[in-house]
Amino acid sequence: MSSFPFTAVVGQEKLKESLVLNAINPAIGGVLIFGEKGTAKSTTVRGLKSILEFSDSIKSVPLVEMPLSSTEEMVVGTINIPDTLKSGKTKIEYGLLHKANNGIIYIDEVNLLEDHLVNIILDAAAMGVNRIEREGISHEHPSNFILTGTMNPEEGELRPQLLDRFGISVQIKTETDLEIRKEIIRRRLAWEKDKVSFVDKWSAEEAKYLERIEEARSLLPKVNLPDYLLDRIVELTVKSGSEGHRAELVMTKTAIALAAWNGRLEVIKEDVYKAAEYALNHRGQFQPPANNDSTDSNNNSSKPENNKSSNLGNNESSPEQESSDSQKGQSSFQSEQDPAQQRFETLELLSRLTRQGTAGKNTFSKQTSEHGRTHGYSENKKLARGPSDIAFFPTLIAGIRKGKKNLSQISLDDLRYKRKISGNKQLHLLVVDTSASMGTQDRLSFAKGLVQRILKSDYQKKNLVAIVGTEGVDAKVFLRPTRNVFHISKVLDSISAKGKTPLIHAMNAALKMAEGFAKKKHHLTSLMVIISDGRVNVPFRNSISKDLDWLADRIRKLGLLSFVVDSNTRFAGSALLRKIANTFHGRYVLMADVHHQEKIML
Repeated sequence: MSSFPFTAVVGQEKLKESLVLNAINPAIGGVLIFGEKGTAKSTTVRGLKSILEFSDSIKSVPLVEMPLSSTEEMVVGTINIPDTLKSGKTKIEYGLLHKANNGIIYIDEVNLLEDHLVNIILDAAAMGVNRIEREGISHEHPSNFILTGTMNPEEGELRPQLLDRFGISVQIKTETDLEIRKEIIRRRLAWEKDKVSFVDKWSAEEAKYLERIEEARSLLPKVNLPDYLLDRIVELTVKSGSEGHRAELVMTKTAIALAAWNGRLEVIKEDVYKAAEYALNHRGQFQPPANNDSTDSNNNSSKPENNKSSNLGNNESSPEQESSDSQKGQSSFQSEQDPAQQRFETLELLSRLTRQGTAGKNTFSKQTSEHGRTHGYSENKKLARGPSDIAFFPTLIAGIRKGKKNLSQISLDDLRYKRKISGNKQLHLLVVDTSASMGTQDRLSFAKGLVQRILKSDYQKKNLVAIVGTEGVDAKVFLRPTRNVFHISKVLDSISAKGKTPLIHAMNAALKMAEGFAKKKHHLTSLMVIISDGRVNVPFRNSISKDLDWLADRIRKLGLLSFVVDSNTRFAGSALLRKIANTFHGRYVLMADVHHQEKIML
């Protein structure tokens, strides 16, 4: 079936350019596409395949779409041990990395693919070689391809180590211009009506585009990068906070490819700034300068918040009063002891609650799994999901014990199979009310202290932690799931009490994150801690009761444990927070009592 022509895709110029840059120089390392569904991501990637096939020297460009259900054996390939044992010759069964050689790999929702498989694919992309290894037998084959992946961060993040391995990234959005949207519809309908005629209509443009790509490839080795722009590349990388040196290497290669793509023999500053945007956005916090000639200017002006929502309770102070209270709270806290140093025996309860809701230990749940590390072997044939599950040396030893002297005498009865066990990671979601009213009486400060203690416990147990707060009239994800304790501390320091209290929005955002992680079988979503004063004054979808029932239904489906910490005083506890705890079948405790464990256990 004919693909939709690459040059016929309306808009999405950054996406098209990022793919072309990788076609010019695959050493850039692939492109990671952040964006909404239905924005022509897969259509554009398939279009790149068709445009490259216009070359007279290339008969076919393989496009491999990686299924999320892929196994290591499917991706890497395997050595057929039974056939190898019988024939005495190595029998190779190639995987998708062999099929993709000199082509394109496309992974839709790469953040939902098993991390170890993403690692394998990225290794092959970097080295241009795939190694198949089984029980001391190894085989290598070329594996050169353009790597493309898409992801929606709301459905789960990639680990920072994996994000860094992608060369460049691009953020795409739905087109909002009415004329562009109408043109998208016209071209799509024309293609569906008569694919052959539509492709023929665009064939001349496709041929011109390919010619430009091939010219850029030939120009690439001749492009010069001036020293002063190399200095700028290093400065931008350091300023972005990116770790390691991969970012500046990728930025350099991208800038050179951009110059070649535009028919120039020397990189200019515009190439560097565009390359920085591609290379740094998923690694650090790159902010393009307002004026390219002004290299050190920053504009940190903030936008005013829209606070036109109606109040939902009678215990609410005005935004002006909340802001004033927040300042008073912050000044009074400076004379207090650092909450991070206070004792929170609640942690022991949280840990016990988690253990009651999950099987086995936090960091390692011993259960037979299709994935995970090998832990012994067995004669149980049910463990055999494919040739890669055969334990070679135990099989060989079993044959020798039966008096068999060569491989050809090994039979099916001698086969031994790998027993694999997997470790379940836990995701702890911390929903922290960061509204202005939390600035009074050091509430937010105490909340931060509790969060820090929880984080310390989670770091020791290697749990993943995410922090969701409130900002203005909506939720804000302050920290996506991570174990990076240093990054967590920076995030906590940056949080201040301001704005209204869209607590339902924040809980909804946390559950979206949990649902995304639940799609990864090896993640075990375990606990949600809600810290608030309960002064909700931003409506969500329906009444609070209906919204809570809706959230509770999702919590039950996830098997999520919940814990509600009320930041109010002992005599002014929030009825709403008690209701949240009851609806979620969770635990409720006043922050004032958080150090008295016997009171929490009621």
